[in-house]
Amino acid sequence: MTKTEKKIDKLICSALTIVCERAKLQDSGFSWLTHQVDFAKVSSSLVIRFMFDSPAALNRALVDRHKIIKLTEQVLNQHDIKLAQPNKQCRFEVEQNGCR
Repeated sequence: MTKTEKKIDKLICSALTIVCERAKLQDSGFSWLTHQVDFAKVSSSLVIRFMFDSPAALNRALVDRHKIIKLTEQVLNQHDIKLAQPNKQCRFEVEQNGCR
């Protein structure tokens, strides 16, 4: 990683830590999140996966997914990171076999 990529990664991780902690408070079935990014095109390549502990928790989250997507956008924007297509870049999944 270059210095610039490390700086961007640190910003993303900082923002997503805030999102994660707030999401845990909002939904009891939310477990954790992870992300992938191509540093050459952050805005269009950043994908955030929100992991839930059960299909029921996932279904509840999908009903109100706009709330967590909006929260994610707001926190990332505060760190000068924009999502090109937030609805496609925020993904919701169920943990498989309790593995992270």
